Amino acid sequence: MSKKTVLLVDDDEVFVEATTAILESVYEVRTASNGQEAHEAIARERPDVVVLDVMMDHLSEGFDVARKLKGDVATRHIPVVMLTGVDQVYDYRMEMDESFFPHDRFLEKPVTPEKLLQVLKEICAGDDS
Repeated sequence: MSKKTVLLVDDDEVFVEATTAILESVYEVRTASNGQEAHEAIARERPDVVVLDVMMDHLSEGFDVARKLKGDVATRHIPVVMLTGVDQVYDYRMEMDESFFPHDRFLEKPVTPEKLLQVLKEICAGDDS
């Protein structure tokens, strides 16, 4: 049985390196540092799950990527886990829902390795492919 593929999209190199090291024992991990790289990676090979930072080259880049993925019939089935440290950057709580952007799960940074692995396990368990 082959490993599920996770596309980790984040512009924080340290976070990407640390998270990749944790995930690669269970998943095939590919990375991208911005939305453009994410779209290119998905076009080359569809991942089973996308873990996507909200703020990269611009504040809503992750939202834009999620909207494009979920709006395309070829990629809408790919689960999207959104990550953000926005609560630490701004002193307010953003209310996220399907009317703002499509996502399957939303996690705040810093996310523990255990929590991320748990969420990915739940998502992949629901995928019969």
